[in-house]
Amino acid sequence: MAEAGKVQGEKLTELFNELVAKRIIISMNVIGAGFDRLTCITGITKDADGSCLLVDPPDDFEEAAAIKDLWQLRFNFNGPDNLEYIFSTRGGKFSEQGLKIPFPDHVERLQRRRNFRVNTLTGTQMHFKLKKIQGVIDLINVSLGGVYGVLTKHNFKFMRGPVLKTDQQVYDVKIVFPGDQDRPGNTVYVKKAEVKRVEHDQDRGYYRFAFEFDEMEKEEQSKLTQVIYDLQRWYLQRRK
Repeated sequence: MAEAGKVQGEKLTELFNELVAKRIIISMNVIGAGFDRLTCITGITKDADGSCLLVDPPDDFEEAAAIKDLWQLRFNFNGPDNLEYIFSTRGGKFSEQGLKIPFPDHVERLQRRRNFRVNTLTGTQMHFKLKKIQGVIDLINVSLGGVYGVLTKHNFKFMRGPVLKTDQQVYDVKIVFPGDQDRPGNTVYVKKAEVKRVEHDQDRGYYRFAFEFDEMEKEEQSKLTQVIYDLQRWYLQRRK
């Protein structure tokens, strides 16, 4: 595993070139504006002030950035080694190629893994089993480490209270991602997952659950990674 610390010099340029080549999704925050969106770095260029990064601008970025005279941006992303990377920039401007921001002096690599959560499309479901209990969760979001959603079906008709409790484990998990005419559906299998959080919506009378994946085959992890990247890109394309 890569060590935590600063990435700078030639290695920094190599890292950004890899982000561009692989269209890796990054999170961009406008400091002091409460603005946090997913985007991607589209290229590296040079002008009179030196090297710059080109960033695909979210639709509502201009309004958020107008709050500040000088853009103060913070970025974070999962690197090729699946560790979290963070960097900040000051300044920047709009260009025909997108946002042009100063090339940072360094990027901080943290010794921890971070999983982006991305909202799922309508119809995405998680099916699970626990002893005699069988249930269906309509998913709200998903990450490489777990899912979050609303319990909509189970086979215990007269049960009061939540069907599952915190720290309980479920098995034979199947996550079904719907497709359409432009995108085939996909199914990801998880051997074991654990309930990490239970929320009760008293007004609507349903329960929301957050699950963490405990046991999963590498092939299924790769499949889920691709599904999440596809979802992120789909949301980015919808902005355009």
